[in-house]
Amino acid sequence: MEPIESILIIDDDATSVFLTKRLLSGMDSNFRILTAQNGRDALAILKEAKEKARLPQLILLDIDMPVMNGFAFLEELGRLGLVNLIDTRIVLLTASQNPREIERGKNQLAATFLHKPLTKNKLRSIIY
Repeated sequence: MEPIESILIIDDDATSVFLTKRLLSGMDSNFRILTAQNGRDALAILKEAKEKARLPQLILLDIDMPVMNGFAFLEELGRLGLVNLIDTRIVLLTASQNPREIERGKNQLAATFLHKPLTKNKLRSIIY
């Protein structure tokens, strides 16, 4: 996998997005950070990014969101084939400890889970 230059954060919680961006900005890298408040908005961002050949290499995806949750996003993403999973890694973000939810994510396109709250060490473990 190539170095990560671009990251899409999909989360409806503005505080979580702010904190994630702040953690990423402190990592001595100049990531291009895109944000979406739900899965539907993220699909629109990915369609545009694909047209410009500027897809993110990492997607941080919250599970519990209005409009289109993380699991519905993964299903639609797989159906549309917007990203190549060799070049784009998908990480589910959750505060849940529900093992069924985690298993469901593993059976879809998600590479791994990170439990909220995010920390610099957790992010480093998936970026570097």
